[in-house]
Amino acid sequence: MQRNFGHHLQRSREATRSLLTNENRSLGLPSLLTRLGDLTRSNAFLWAETGLRMQEQHSRGTAAGLTLSRSLVLATLAADLFSGYLTLRERARLWPHLVQERDWELQHQRGANHTLDTAASLGGAMIKACQFASTRPDLLPAVYIQTLARLQDRMPPHPWSVIQTEISQELGRNLTDVFAEIEPEPVAAASIAQVHRARLHDGRQVAVKIQYPEVASLISTDLALIERVLTLQPRVAPNLQFRPILDYLRATLPLELDFRREARLMTKLRTALRPHSNVVIPTVIPELSSDHLLVMEFMDGIKITERAALVKAGIDPEQVARQLNELYAEQMMQLGILHADPHPGNIFVQPGSNGPLLVLLDHGLTVEMAPALMHSLRTMVQSLTEGDFARLTQALVDAGLQLDEETEITTLLQLVGVLFGGSTGDMQTSTSPIAVSSRLGRSIGSLSIDLILVGRALGMLDGITRQLSSTIDVLEIIGQYSSTQTAQAS
Repeated sequence: MQRNFGHHLQRSREATRSLLTNENRSLGLPSLLTRLGDLTRSNAFLWAETGLRMQEQHSRGTAAGLTLSRSLVLATLAADLFSGYLTLRERARLWPHLVQERDWELQHQRGANHTLDTAASLGGAMIKACQFASTRPDLLPAVYIQTLARLQDRMPPHPWSVIQTEISQELGRNLTDVFAEIEPEPVAAASIAQVHRARLHDGRQVAVKIQYPEVASLISTDLALIERVLTLQPRVAPNLQFRPILDYLRATLPLELDFRREARLMTKLRTALRPHSNVVIPTVIPELSSDHLLVMEFMDGIKITERAALVKAGIDPEQVARQLNELYAEQMMQLGILHADPHPGNIFVQPGSNGPLLVLLDHGLTVEMAPALMHSLRTMVQSLTEGDFARLTQALVDAGLQLDEETEITTLLQLVGVLFGGSTGDMQTSTSPIAVSSRLGRSIGSLSIDLILVGRALGMLDGITRQLSSTIDVLEIIGQYSSTQTAQAS
C-alpha cells in the first residue's frame, strides 16, 4: 500500500512540476489558470483511482466484491479520460485561444500514465489491452504508444496455498502423488497463469503452468466493462480508437485461456520443426495436463535479447538473429503454423554442438495460418520485390486489410514496411514508425485478427533483431522463404 501511495505521489509531483516550467510561466493568466484547473482535475482522479485500486486488491478474495471494485476502477478511469478530453474539446470550441497543442499533449500524457497504472494494478484483460495498444500507433496518440510500451505482463504471484489447491484439483490427486518435489516460488507469474518448476518421480524436470482460478471470470467482467465504456467513447474522445483493441481481445484471450488448445498446437509445431536441430519446443505431458493446467518439459536458457550474456556464453548474436528470422519465415511462408507471441521473454537461447539452440516458450498464441493468408503474404513479398503495386494492393486486401480507394503507393509501401517490421530497404525514411503509422491510420480501415497477429509477430522479431544485429534484413529473409515455397508449388 505504501508503494502505491508513494508511486502516485510521485506522479502528482511530476504533473505539478510540468506546470511550473518556463514555458508555462510565459503564458497569460487565463491560460495558466485553465492549465492549473486541468491539473487539479487530473490529480483528483489520480487519487480516487489510487484508492479504488487498493480497495480492488483487498477484495480479490470475494467474487462479488471483486466485480464491483473492478467496475469502479474502470469506470473512474473512463470518467478521468473522457472528462479530460471533453473539457479540452469544449474549451477549444468556445474559447479557442485557451487551448494550444501543448494542452492536448499534457492530456495525452496524463491519460497514458493513469491507464498504465490501472492496467499494471488490475492485470487480466487490461494488461493484454495495453500491450496490444502499444503495438498499434495508428489507433492512439504517440505518447500512449510510448508509455504503454513499458508495460510488462508480470503480476504478483498468487499465494502458494491457493495455487497448490488449484493444481491438486486439476490433477485430481495430491501433489505428492505426482511430483517428487515442486517449488512454491514460481519461475514466472503473468496476468493469466503462473509457472512452477517441479520434478516427477521418474526424475524428469517439468514446468507446471497453472491458470489462476478467477482469471476467466475476471476477463469476462473486464471485457463487458470495456464494452460499456466504448459506447460513450466515439462521442467524447473520437480521436482515440479503442474498438479494434476490444475486438482483438475478444478474439485472442479465449485462445490463451484454453490450455488444451495450447498443448495441441505446441505439439503440432514441435512436430513440424522436428527436422531442425537448432529449435527446441518443450514436450507436453498430456496425462498431467487439463483445460487449466499444462505440465511440460522444463527448459531454461539465456533470454534472447541479453546480448552480453550470449557473447559471454560463446554464442554469436548475429547467428542467433539470422536463425530466429529464418525460423519464423519458415513458419509463416511454408509450415502454416506460427508462434505468434515472440516477445523476448518467450524465447531463450542455449549453446548447442552445431550452433545456438532457440527455445520457444508460451504457446498460448500459437496459431494455424489459413493457406489463403500464407498465399497473400507470399504475394506481398514478391509484388514488393517486382514493383507490382497493383498486385501488392490486391494481396493486402486478400489478407484482410480494408484499404481506402485513394490510398497512394507511398502509403502502401509504408504499410508493408510497418507490417514486415519496418525493415524494407529503400522504403526506410527518417520518419519515425509512430508518425508513419499515424498517417496509415487515416488511409486504412480495420485489420483482420490473423493479419494483426502476423504483423505483431513480425514487429517483435524486428525489435529483437535490431538488438542483436545491425545488418540483417528481415524482409530479405522472408523473401527467400517466400520464393522457395513458390518454386516448390510450381
